[in-house]
Amino acid sequence: MKNKSIQTLVLLCLSSFIACSQNNTSPESSSTEKSAVKKTTIKQEPHSYGGWYCPDNLKGFPAVDITNWESVPVVNGRLPNKEESRNGTSLIFVDQEKYPDAKPLDMTMPKLARFYNHSSQKNELIIVIQAIKIQEDSIVGFRYLNGGNGSARINEVKFLEEEEIDKIPSSHFVSFSMEIDASQKEIWEILTNKKYKETLQAIFDSKNTLEADWRESSKLNFKYARSGEITAAWAGEMYGNYYAQIDCQKDDYQYVEKFLLTNYELSNLTGLHIVCGPYYEDYETQKDILKKWAKKVKELSEKN
Repeated sequence: MKNKSIQTLVLLCLSSFIACSQNNTSPESSSTEKSAVKKTTIKQEPHSYGGWYCPDNLKGFPAVDITNWESVPVVNGRLPNKEESRNGTSLIFVDQEKYPDAKPLDMTMPKLARFYNHSSQKNELIIVIQAIKIQEDSIVGFRYLNGGNGSARINEVKFLEEEEIDKIPSSHFVSFSMEIDASQKEIWEILTNKKYKETLQAIFDSKNTLEADWRESSKLNFKYARSGEITAAWAGEMYGNYYAQIDCQKDDYQYVEKFLLTNYELSNLTGLHIVCGPYYEDYETQKDILKKWAKKVKELSEKN
């Protein structure tokens, strides 16, 4: 199985809100004696709204099962306010004093589309929740079905027709969090050190059906047997949190695993956040496996 490692997660971030600084402008001046108006050109800084990739923003934009994609919150007919760009309703907040000509595009959200993700090396399904015109660009903000968010220029996404959407089979993501009384580093050791491979493998591969060298192509002590070929994998510390993402594909089936460790405020506990899937007929089985696997990770981490 070929493993193409992600060198960097482009613009990986832990929040979907990016603050905009204001740009000072010069007012128009006039001469009443000559009854003429002298216009001053206002220079705008280039915007930076297209090209975000925040796959770890699992709390702001949690995973969405394909059957629920139309129910995600959106703002239509206007630009969102700052609070809406922070609470998961929208993604991009535009300072209209800085960009007075910015406006929403004439389309109704949400919309299902595909976007080629250079980091995961997959043409992924996305839910477009925002579309704006700013300067000379048309920008869309979207959320990944497997959690997290991103943005792109509108010509980089392909909106799906109804008949295409109808052909997408029903599936579910396993998504949950667990509190562990151990540090991120201690938990990461359990997740990634090969010496824990056999202990954890016994949970998700009780019949020992995986190839003997499966761990050589994986960055974590977990593997879904039906995941397909690894297209990209990343695991490490980023912005004060440990995060791992494994992307796979088998024919039209796109599978992903996300494991995020975060610290809880005013507590020594660490949050282990897991999103895996999508799963089809074996969803309940895999949910049970992942819950037991996470429980064993907790047990081993708290013993260290």
